[in-house]
Amino acid sequence: MEVASRDVVTLPDGLPGFERCRRFVVLSSPDLEPLVQLQGLDSVRPSFVALDPRQVVPDYDTTLSAADRRRLAAAGAEPLLWLALVRLEGERLFVNMRAPVVINPRRMIGLQVISADSPYTTHHELTAS
Repeated sequence: MEVASRDVVTLPDGLPGFERCRRFVVLSSPDLEPLVQLQGLDSVRPSFVALDPRQVVPDYDTTLSAADRRRLAAAGAEPLLWLALVRLEGERLFVNMRAPVVINPRRMIGLQVISADSPYTTHHELTAS
């Protein structure tokens, strides 16, 4: 896959289970909206389906700690891209609302924010609306 360097998002810590894959690209298509693909570019090239968690829970809390903002090199009001990973189990879709991937599109740096005290679940079922 040919990807321009300006489109590559670096996740310095990778993702759990895929720590060696640190370069990703976010792929979107009008046919799949609101879903996007988070495609790994290193090693085994993992691929994840994701969506903005506010598509699932409109008042989803997108507050980041000061430490996470520093890791993303994000200014206070800078817009960030939030992606909750989706998985298919049988014929049911679930989304991990507890540990979203957050990307600073200006710096193209991302991280998975894992919060033990989050009110959200890792197993939120998506239902047709």
